[in-house]
Amino acid sequence: MLDLRQVRSFATVAREGSVTRAASLLNYAQSSVTAQVHALEEELGVPLFDRMGRGLLLTTVGTEFLGYAERLLGLAEEARLSASSKGRPAGRLTIAASESLLTYRLPELLRTFQCEFPAVEIALHTSAVCAGVLAMDPSVDLAITIDELMRDPQFAVQTLREERMVSAVWTEHPLARLKRVTAQDIGEYQILLTERSCSYRALFERTLSQYGARVLRSLEFASVEAIKQCALARMGVAVLPEVVVADELRRGTLVALPWPIRSLHVYTQIVRKKEKWFSPAMQAFWKSAIEQLGDNKAKQHQPEDTAVLCGKT
Repeated sequence: MLDLRQVRSFATVAREGSVTRAASLLNYAQSSVTAQVHALEEELGVPLFDRMGRGLLLTTVGTEFLGYAERLLGLAEEARLSASSKGRPAGRLTIAASESLLTYRLPELLRTFQCEFPAVEIALHTSAVCAGVLAMDPSVDLAITIDELMRDPQFAVQTLREERMVSAVWTEHPLARLKRVTAQDIGEYQILLTERSCSYRALFERTLSQYGARVLRSLEFASVEAIKQCALARMGVAVLPEVVVADELRRGTLVALPWPIRSLHVYTQIVRKKEKWFSPAMQAFWKSAIEQLGDNKAKQHQPEDTAVLCGKT
């Protein structure tokens, strides 16, 4: 029978890469952490770390076991919360979200949720561009993504709203003067793009290719805000969800190009792993997200008091 204290010590050392830092986080003596990791290795009959001088590196078995350790600890925490909360939303809720959503969609949702459920402690994992990959992290309870529709049997997915993609340029850019813009016109200029892991970049490049053009010159960014600022600095064509540049479009400092004729769309979605316990806190946030971020258009694509100040101590 595995000892959860030993498993927690192992997982913390693995994450931190240091017994000293792990001991500090766990509030244990270093000797206790070392003894617990050794005891776990003896229980399993295999080394979990390669000890090279002062350094610690996970063995192949250790790397594989870490995934199981995280799941064991997560399940233990779920069991504790289930027993202690008596069905009320409480405890730690880890949410992964992209930079664009955290900046332009989530602040009001987070504020009102904290007002209504003060016993829930929210921890945010932020991805500079897309959060779809973060949904795979076993420590994440819910992920909110802005991406193409996600269809994966491992996940329960709720589409919240449709998001229009735009190709935006500074107001004096040569393309901004054209009434009709083609894919070939866009391909002649530098394109400001997100990382390759973000599927709405793939959507843009795929559509450009369908119209017989391709990206010849590009800059790749890990931040949508950096893309917007570089477009304002006259560095190229920014490919972004409209919500990111909505203020600039209204002010006229950026212009959305009339291409393609049929707008490209991605979707804001909330995602959870089906195998993970759907805790009261997760259920409450899921419901709040649908109520506050959902729109009628998104539901067509579905695969499956404001003045109050909160957080005052």
